[in-house]
Amino acid sequence: MLLGAGASVSSTVPSAWQCIWEWKRKIFLTNNPGLEKQFSELTLLSVQRGIQNWLNQQDGYPALDSPEEYCFFIEKCFPVGRHRRQFFSDMIRNAKPHYGYKLLCLLSEVGIVTSCWTTNFDGLTAKASANYDITAIEVGMDSQDRAFRQPRRGELLCVSLHGDYRYDDLKNTDDELQEQEDALRRALVNELHHATLIVTGYSGRDASLMNTLNEAYSQSGSGALYWCGFGDKISDSVRELLRTARAANRTAYFVSTNGFDDTLSRLTLHCLKNERQEKVRELLKSSNHESTTCDPFLIGDMRCGALLKSNAFEIECPSELFEFGLTDWPEKPWSWLADLSLDQNFVAVPFKGKVLAIGLLDEIKDMFVDRIKGSIERTPVTDSDLTIENGTVNSLMLRALLRVFSHCNTVRTDNRKLIWRSVAYQTKQHAGQNCYIHRAAVVSLRHFGGSNRLVLKPTVAILDKDGKELAIDVTRALKMEILGYEHNAKFNAAMKEWRSVLFHNKGVNEFDWPSNSGSTFRFRIRSAPSFASVGTRKRGNSIEIDDGLRPHIKQVGVEVAEPSLQFSNKQGTAFVSDVHPLRGLSNNQPYDYGLTARGLTPSIRIGVVCPVKESQILVSYLRQADGRHRPNKSEADYLIDYPGFHNAFGLPLEIPNPDDAGWSVCPEPSETIPSLKACLQAANQVTRSIDSLVAANKPNVVIIFVPKRWAHYREYRDKHEQFNLHDFVKAYCIQKGIATQFLEERTIISNQQCRVWWWLALACYAKSMRTPWALTSLDSDAAFVGLGFSVDRYAGSNQQVVLGCSHLYNSQGQGLQFRLSKIENPIMRNRNPHMSYDDARQVGESIRQLFFESQSRLPSRVVIHKQTSYLRDEKKGLLDGLEGIGSIDLLEIHVDSALRYVSSVQKVKNINGKKYKTFDEDNFPVRRGTVIKISNRRALVWCHGVTDSVINGWKYFQGKRHIPSPLIVKRHTGTTDLETIVSELLGLSKMDWNSADMYSKLPATIDSSRQIARIGAKLQRFGPVSYDYRLFM
Repeated sequence: MLLGAGASVSSTVPSAWQCIWEWKRKIFLTNNPGLEKQFSELTLLSVQRGIQNWLNQQDGYPALDSPEEYCFFIEKCFPVGRHRRQFFSDMIRNAKPHYGYKLLCLLSEVGIVTSCWTTNFDGLTAKASANYDITAIEVGMDSQDRAFRQPRRGELLCVSLHGDYRYDDLKNTDDELQEQEDALRRALVNELHHATLIVTGYSGRDASLMNTLNEAYSQSGSGALYWCGFGDKISDSVRELLRTARAANRTAYFVSTNGFDDTLSRLTLHCLKNERQEKVRELLKSSNHESTTCDPFLIGDMRCGALLKSNAFEIECPSELFEFGLTDWPEKPWSWLADLSLDQNFVAVPFKGKVLAIGLLDEIKDMFVDRIKGSIERTPVTDSDLTIENGTVNSLMLRALLRVFSHCNTVRTDNRKLIWRSVAYQTKQHAGQNCYIHRAAVVSLRHFGGSNRLVLKPTVAILDKDGKELAIDVTRALKMEILGYEHNAKFNAAMKEWRSVLFHNKGVNEFDWPSNSGSTFRFRIRSAPSFASVGTRKRGNSIEIDDGLRPHIKQVGVEVAEPSLQFSNKQGTAFVSDVHPLRGLSNNQPYDYGLTARGLTPSIRIGVVCPVKESQILVSYLRQADGRHRPNKSEADYLIDYPGFHNAFGLPLEIPNPDDAGWSVCPEPSETIPSLKACLQAANQVTRSIDSLVAANKPNVVIIFVPKRWAHYREYRDKHEQFNLHDFVKAYCIQKGIATQFLEERTIISNQQCRVWWWLALACYAKSMRTPWALTSLDSDAAFVGLGFSVDRYAGSNQQVVLGCSHLYNSQGQGLQFRLSKIENPIMRNRNPHMSYDDARQVGESIRQLFFESQSRLPSRVVIHKQTSYLRDEKKGLLDGLEGIGSIDLLEIHVDSALRYVSSVQKVKNINGKKYKTFDEDNFPVRRGTVIKISNRRALVWCHGVTDSVINGWKYFQGKRHIPSPLIVKRHTGTTDLETIVSELLGLSKMDWNSADMYSKLPATIDSSRQIARIGAKLQRFGPVSYDYRLFM
């Protein structure tokens, strides 16, 4: 095998690429002091461009990616040989062989690998061999004769082609490389005559080594060549080597891989059998024991600052059920059992080859007749049966409960999740059709706080005159009209109405199933909802809770402060903070203003792609970039005046004219009938226009204008496939490194131009690889990852491509590189993809490597955010892949579909001359930053809620729409305290640079990874290649 620097990256030894950029940064910062913080992340394209642009402006530096970069920059940084030696000594002192080196030793034990040639100085192969039944024969410049001896069985020849700092002087400058000893060169050429060579982790950078390989493979011989590249990019020097080998009738292939460790794991699992293969699996599954702890969430005692009323009611479900087998099963057991039990006095569901049922035993026997296999058994129901929200027993209880409620004369049900009043309270017309509006509620069962809860979420049912459902587009439009602005008072009133309809008694209400049958299957429901007490550390008046209300408080929480953002001061010499992103920009300068102040990036150049018909309209609009815009009255509680691009961001925005090279006129598609062909034609017209524009002008950002009349080109969908113009163009441009911004005609004629200009200006600044703000509140030793997945729903069940995206964020909330990877063995649960152990381990390893590439060290803590649960093997794979990281938090985060809370305010009422303290619904929703613990490892978090307005004393609720949904945060692994986790989520929800809003409803880790996976599925290739996420924005 021939190993390059890439083989040792997972062993925490920087690659040649990392070393070069680290040396470039040292030179840059030496000449530009004060920019250390802005240039801390070397994987960011903006950082690389800033450094490279400065180097290009100086004299005497080599061109980007030229072969002489390595030798030039190490000599520039360390002109003294002794200092070079010390640099590498420090770099590899604490390096430990990662599992790829260990697997190489297993291959050597059975004689598959007999020699290992390397350009590295780390000696990791020899280090790893100490724990295996092989003897490493180390060969350097002072022991060249060893390279010619034939290794005996149990020996592994380890040849350092550039010497080794323990024995020889380092051979790492260009002059020294060219003077490599002829003895080692001859030995390698001789070895490759008959031996197969696998190259991995090596870029082909060194001219002398590549010359040696070309000499070896220009001769006839039996030895084959397999060049394992990182991804599918082949350099010119490698391509030429393969061509030379094939011309000499040698077997030579390029193999696209995911790196050294992954390649070795696949090789060993394929080549080794029986107990040796099991040894490989055990090595790969070496648990990260330090990270398997899963501490409970804790909330300390503190003053009550808020009281919240939920829509959840304590419920006791029947303690047993019937279970029996069947002699034969239909093709669709769920729907068959639902139809069979309709209008009967029992409900039934399938479970692991059995039927679970509750109801009248005689009716069950009558309906199933001779299909019952064996006897019908009574089986106890445990708490664990009901903790799974979408579980079988939970579904059985919910169906029975819906039937109980429907026995009330005024209530109907769909037998799935919905109940509604039988008489409509309102009639509306939509598209000439009478629509009957019924008060309704979505019913669900949850288990939290140690007990089961019935959850009622008020809504409406929209039916025709015969009580049948209307088309989904009709119901969606009317629901938005009716419920879109349903705030606390209306929500509370709807809850009171349903309580009066369903619960006739105060305290506990009992319901038999079947109703009034005297059955032992009983539901007991408390008529009062559960309350939550939210603690506060702020000074001020606390809320006094009387003894009558205290028994209903089942949950406790705390309010977490709004995280601050970091900006530059006006001079670019220091950093300042503000919780409000737009106010921070307007009053200060962007976070990376130091680059502008030093003239490193003096302006942002815009390119435009636009149909000719709209060119004058668009250029007139874009020239307003430096104009001032005031917010509408309805937006004054959040938006501040847009001061113009130059005033907001401290540099000019270069707008082209229609006859400039920076403006490309996009031809009209000739296809006018909506079809996939027409959409593809429009997309190709846009991409060709972008190509010509970038070739002529090299803009920082390309604005793509989409007129209204192109609406039918935007999207196409049928039962076989779908197409989206936006995603197609984005995917095309991402692979070319082109940042794009779509701008629609309806946007430029909007009456909210202050909001529009803030959004457009911010997007242009961020997409030009600049940083408008950063976070100050995150753990400085932590790193954050969002895991997202994309599934091709249009493919057959066995052909679906599942794409996983791991998107990394640093401790300042900045999105770093991300990596897309095909999930080879996806596990589908409830139509959601999960990873097998092997897939999860590979994702964990790629996360680990990306972090190391970013900072040349591993973080002490990694936090992973994912919208779905972590299966056992998925969790173990991630932990094993993140080996060496001491603290790992695996968090499941998703929006709760049913639970809603109403914020209460304490009021004093005068009744018969006496003053009483009572509670009434607040005019505003739950405060953003509120967290309520609902079980040991689950909590509700409000990322969306009321916060402080830019106007002193005012409150601001983003969107001003219905009751905000909390996030459910579930910990699967980790020890971090709950308030820290919530503070991190709140901070990351403010890191969407493609929005003028104060925050997003989800943290950026979740939002970006989901969006990247969706668009990334359209890339022509994916794998180990990393991209800057701003290209996806």
